[in-house]
Amino acid sequence: MNIINDDDMKNILVTTCDADSKFPSNYTAALTWKYLEEKQPALTTIYQSPLFYNWKLDSLSFITRVTGLLRSLLMLGALIPFNINTMSIFSFSLSLAKKGNFIHPGYQMDDIICLIRWMGVTQQRLRISMIPVPVVSGPTSGETIETEIMEWARQARRWTIGAAEVFHYFIIKAKHIPKIAAFSWGFVFIIYYGVLLCSAGLFNFASTISMLVLVKNVPPIITYIMYGLFGLQMLTFLVAFIIDAIIVRLINVHEFIFILRNIFHFISTPFVLVAYSLVELYALHEVVIFGKKVCKHGASAKNILN
Repeated sequence: MNIINDDDMKNILVTTCDADSKFPSNYTAALTWKYLEEKQPALTTIYQSPLFYNWKLDSLSFITRVTGLLRSLLMLGALIPFNINTMSIFSFSLSLAKKGNFIHPGYQMDDIICLIRWMGVTQQRLRISMIPVPVVSGPTSGETIETEIMEWARQARRWTIGAAEVFHYFIIKAKHIPKIAAFSWGFVFIIYYGVLLCSAGLFNFASTISMLVLVKNVPPIITYIMYGLFGLQMLTFLVAFIIDAIIVRLINVHEFIFILRNIFHFISTPFVLVAYSLVELYALHEVVIFGKKVCKHGASAKNILN
């Protein structure tokens, strides 16, 4: 039996993925090129392709589609550039996997768990490098709109509970990570999962309602600032829809979405974000009350995928 030497492990790349993944034919070539171009950073870098959920996405409800578009945007604009975490489909060297004792299957968000553990064994914050090829991942789905929304909520709840479990794991393991690396990663993790995903939508909704109903004689400058922030938010959402219009051509996916339906989806985006935040708020209270008992990996249905 041949055993791979430690020196040779840096020449072997491992990719983990979900069953509902469609890889482009040039994924391996793009990964290899990126790895060699960066001088084989075996113990410092994890590789992530941007994920897009355009697997029959045009046949699903606005809630599922808007969520998929925003997830892709957040991966491109936050998760990868700020080295927060990999998601579902990522690649790494065999030497890093061995040094970090591979991937722990006992956690539902094992991709982030292994990132934390690997930061401890390498004694540094790991960099996430983007592979310049998109990968298609399957969105949640159901036989009817009602079941689809139920599966969407189930997925959002599971992700939130998983993020809470990850943060608990991080707090325990942080003592094994250099202080600056632990603080910087923990800070961006809280900003992304705690503020951006959970709190931002609810804060915007509550502040808007209070300005319209409760607060009287609002100074004009405050009104202008509120409208400006709302416009900036909608502009950000527009970027997600523009990326979607471009990416379907790059990945050769045929979608047909009438322009009025697309406009409706765009207008509904802040409301979907509020609904998502409400599910997250509920899930966080579940974790607080029931603890580890709710930390289970219940996969969402994806019945329309074939």
